[in-house]
Amino acid sequence: MPTYNFKEEAEVYVVSGGNQYRIHVTDITFSQTFSEESYSVNTIHSPNDLFEASVINKANAATFTLSLPAIEEVNYAILHSLLLGPTAFDLYIKTPADVYRLRQSVITNGSFVIERSRPLRLEITGEASQLYRAVTGFTGSSNISNRTPIIPIVDVSVSGSTLDNVVSVTMELQNEIAWTPFRTVNGAFSATTMYPSGFTISKKILAGSITQYLTDSNKATAQTFSTGTALSIKAGNGLTGSFFRGFSFGPATCAYTNRIAQGGIFTQGYDWRLTQNTNLASILKYETD
Repeated sequence: MPTYNFKEEAEVYVVSGGNQYRIHVTDITFSQTFSEESYSVNTIHSPNDLFEASVINKANAATFTLSLPAIEEVNYAILHSLLLGPTAFDLYIKTPADVYRLRQSVITNGSFVIERSRPLRLEITGEASQLYRAVTGFTGSSNISNRTPIIPIVDVSVSGSTLDNVVSVTMELQNEIAWTPFRTVNGAFSATTMYPSGFTISKKILAGSITQYLTDSNKATAQTFSTGTALSIKAGNGLTGSFFRGFSFGPATCAYTNRIAQGGIFTQGYDWRLTQNTNLASILKYETD
């Protein structure tokens, strides 16, 4: 009887700097596609050969997504560090039937999911140079440590004033990268398939939105904008002191636009973007034990 690969049985491991980290995910996807080039075989001697031939010797960058809860323990802090870098690492997916490896992985997008009365989550999207199947010699640890989810209290401040009646908050970091094609003369002749050989980062974008109910006490900020305002966001267990566990951003200089929306209850929304160039690790944190 064949052995099937069930996603719910998959174990995910991040290998970085010679260390192995077990990541318990709620969902994972990964794939790699190849580029095809066609050419005509129609000649004077074979005028009826109308179907073109194919050459496939170049791979596109592999892609992956991870969804996982943010926890109080330090276990998953490695993903936050790799996102801020961004720094290359290897990603392994182990099932009862096989082991897959995503070599030279890099996180291109990280969403900090903040919802009232629900645990904090991280949504990760990334790319990799090469996807291997049937990897040998990898033995993942089945050790299961404590994983305490974080039910957040949310605190948002704009220009030093705390916002009340906040409905929702989003925050997302994008790393724009470009892969270096494996198109050297030696590489083309020595490799059956050419995979991307490295990457460079060209731009970072940290942005999000804040939605609050529109009331008589906050209506003065509706339909406004700013190109340089101090913004801070905290979402976690408690908001002050050494007991805080969760996501924190700022205070940092941001640009925003504010507009009114009409639902069952009127709201106003801040669409913001970081404009301050500074050490990102000092203003965007995932606080753990």
